[in-house]
Order: sequence, then C-alpha cells, then structure tokens
Amino acid sequence: MDLYTALGVMAATAVLFAVCYIQDHKPVDVAKPRMLPYRLIMMVLIVAFLAMAAHVISLLTGHPIVPRRKFGL
Repeated sequence: MDLYTALGVMAATAVLFAVCYIQDHKPVDVAKPRMLPYRLIMMVLIVAFLAMAAHVISLLTGHPIVPRRKFGL
C-alpha cells in the first residue's frame, strides 16, 4: 500500500469515526432502538487508524515495524 492510499484510509476512518460519534451522541428514543453498536464501531475504527498511522510512519521513515518476538505469543 502506498503513502496516498494509507493517508486516504486514515482520512476515511476519521470521517467514519466522526459520523459514529455524532450518531452515538444523539438523544435516545426508547421507541426506536439503535440498530448499530456505534461505540464498538468507533473502537474498531481507532484500531484501524492506529494501524494505518504506524504504516504511514514506516513508509515515511523507511524502517519497517518489526515485532518484539520472533514467533507467536
């Protein structure tokens, strides 16, 4: 994935996070329950944003991110 694609994914996750945040902070109507778990979606978007940020940093510096351990957990 090149730099511009990674930045585009980061921008898309930020926009989706903002939409979920706005939807989550609307007043709750008891008659119409929420069909999407907005807070869970926001957590997944945060993880995706952080992964893309790490990828962008590795692209800009030229050093790949290596795990601390060689094999599994």
